Amino acid sequence: MSTNQETRKIFGQIAEKYNLPALAEIIKSDEHIIWKKDITICIANILKAATAEGDTKELLKDAKNMYNGPIFAINAAEKKYLIKAEPDFAKAMQDLAKFDFCFKLSPYHVINTYLAILIAQITEQDPNVLLKKGEEHMEAFIAASLKENKNWNKSTLTSADPKLIIPIGAAGCGKSTFYHELGNVVNASCDNIRYMLFNEFGPCFAPWESTLAWFVVNRMTDLYLGRGYSVFYNGVNTDLEYRSPITMENPDPLYAGIPYRMKLVYFEPTVNLTSMEVNELRSINLWGTTLDKVDRKGLSANVCKILDLIQTNTERTMERTKAIREGKAEQDPFDILYPVPPAIVKMFMEQSFSKPEGPNVVVVPRKEIADATERAAFYRKYAEMAAN
Repeated sequence: MSTNQETRKIFGQIAEKYNLPALAEIIKSDEHIIWKKDITICIANILKAATAEGDTKELLKDAKNMYNGPIFAINAAEKKYLIKAEPDFAKAMQDLAKFDFCFKLSPYHVINTYLAILIAQITEQDPNVLLKKGEEHMEAFIAASLKENKNWNKSTLTSADPKLIIPIGAAGCGKSTFYHELGNVVNASCDNIRYMLFNEFGPCFAPWESTLAWFVVNRMTDLYLGRGYSVFYNGVNTDLEYRSPITMENPDPLYAGIPYRMKLVYFEPTVNLTSMEVNELRSINLWGTTLDKVDRKGLSANVCKILDLIQTNTERTMERTKAIREGKAEQDPFDILYPVPPAIVKMFMEQSFSKPEGPNVVVVPRKEIADATERAAFYRKYAEMAAN
């Protein structure tokens, strides 16, 4: 039986065991997007390593995600991996019942939770310990915000109608300033959660780490919305397919069923690119060429402006994190700062032209405002739109 058939068999067993007809229906077609999603590809490649002849732990080093990144790497170039145990697919299926919040979300979240359980097995992470640390982090964040942020009010902290507020925009778009003006909205930040959980590994931003970090973010999001808190789903969320598992902008049944009341906040990019210019930007390989070595001859003026923005963002981030990197300052646990490779910044900028549509969208126009008081007032106006 092929790996794809074995993966389908596992998904079918999950659907039958937990009475999930939407998942059962989706996996019938070989053409469905479920087979092209990274979470499914990761499960299939873990399964392939576990069922092949040879040392499973060694074979898991070659298990990759859809972007050809080793799932269990800490530093693949130095041949460092976090592989401590073999996966138990049947036990992972049983353990799904412990995280049944995923069943009320979407088929995507069910599969993603199953993947997180498998990865936790292999890396010997206890999902319940991770979730406990996540909740402690959120509670500490709420206490600090009530103490330090004038826009927070304990008497109105929870409501019967909380919202999930999802920012969409590349780095430097104004998201942090906007969030500060929201008030009474807890920050489910993947950066903060990742650093809090996996600082000992760098963090390394490998697939295993990202899967577990987002597992905790998704659970914290559901937990705090259930307690009546509005939540800021704090990731870059730029690409439509990347954010559709939570926003359901892609109407495919794979994503359907999220029960939250949402507001999508789209931060307009600094420079507007045509589709041709976006493709031009995509053609530049910043993994293979450093930013200062990019040949700008023949590039459009707007694409050159984007490259300048990437350079400015990189320099600003390096300056802001210098003292932390040198051990002269501590990370703020509620506002983690770390340098991001220019190639990643470029990818998010490419994707930031994917604008959401609909009545639950708040569009924040791009505006450079030097004065801090005026800038806060500008973002407060849009924060109020998102909160109401």
